[in-house]
Amino acid sequence: MEPFVSKDKVEGYMRFLGFHNCIANENGKIWCFWTIGCQTTIAANEEQQITVNFKDNTDEVGVFVNVVYAKSSSNERRDLWHSLEITSNLVICPWCVGEDFNAILDEEEKLGGRPYRASRSFDFALYIKHCDLVDAGYIGETHTWCNNRRARKRIWKRLDRILINDLWIQRFQSNSVRHLVRTCSDHRPLLMKCHAGQQQVIKYFRFLDFWVEQTSFKDLVRATWMTEIRGNPLWRLQQKLKLLSKALSHWSKEVVGDVFLKISEWETRVQRLEEIDFSTNDAQSRKNLNKAHAEYISLVLQCIPRCISDEENFLLTVIPEEEEIKETIFSMNPSSSAGPDGYNGTFYQR
Repeated sequence: MEPFVSKDKVEGYMRFLGFHNCIANENGKIWCFWTIGCQTTIAANEEQQITVNFKDNTDEVGVFVNVVYAKSSSNERRDLWHSLEITSNLVICPWCVGEDFNAILDEEEKLGGRPYRASRSFDFALYIKHCDLVDAGYIGETHTWCNNRRARKRIWKRLDRILINDLWIQRFQSNSVRHLVRTCSDHRPLLMKCHAGQQQVIKYFRFLDFWVEQTSFKDLVRATWMTEIRGNPLWRLQQKLKLLSKALSHWSKEVVGDVFLKISEWETRVQRLEEIDFSTNDAQSRKNLNKAHAEYISLVLQCIPRCISDEENFLLTVIPEEEEIKETIFSMNPSSSAGPDGYNGTFYQR
């Protein structure tokens, strides 16, 4: 991810998102989060990529994951290709490389702007070949990035992808990559799921904060809590919480509806509006899409549990000081893609 805030705040976001471990690369452009349950070793921490080795107690080698945020300049990307080729010569286990490569492979991965030139994809294609990697494929819209300019200057590209080696395919027979809906970013998030075989899905209870806003919530909790249970205090507490979790789950489906189904429906709706905007490319379609994005984000935020204190939230939302803004601007890549206003880093730094 490209956070646009100081990497010193990565631990605050880790707690907010409910993860247990985190790391930011040396220039703060890449943030990685993961949960406990595995041993991790940071094999490389560079300007354009982070390499992490994950393994458990039953596996001496584990898997390697490279998270990439490539430079926009083809000359600077050569440093990344060289670094990843070195990694490929050292890795003898399942290997996955993914995210923003800032490069495309063929003309079908670009829409709008100047005509595609195959020569600009040569280095990227050569790197994939030398490292014996294959594209994991995707579900959803082809293009993962948009410059968000007005209709005639709008450009779409597939800059984000996930590549895997043969050993990864042997370890995980089932791999799926979904291009999710763009919300606050000019990139689509990629959701990758992989497992060794058919696994039974176990659904665990999770309390949702917005339940407390429902008028019948307290009555349900009160009625369930009045259930008589015999035993010592800890046993009674455990059993009442167990009963309450079942009651809340049933009540939520009956009164509120299936929250996760609603999110899925909203994703489909936003996806459809993106397709309309993609084909019509006018002001009204963009207005409808932006409104749907805002409503979708509001729904998703209601389902995120509160994991940080008010003090931490204040630090994360405080207006940055002038010196911090200056430091962020001057840490930008001068030749990176311009924002919606058309200006890139070079303008602001000079």
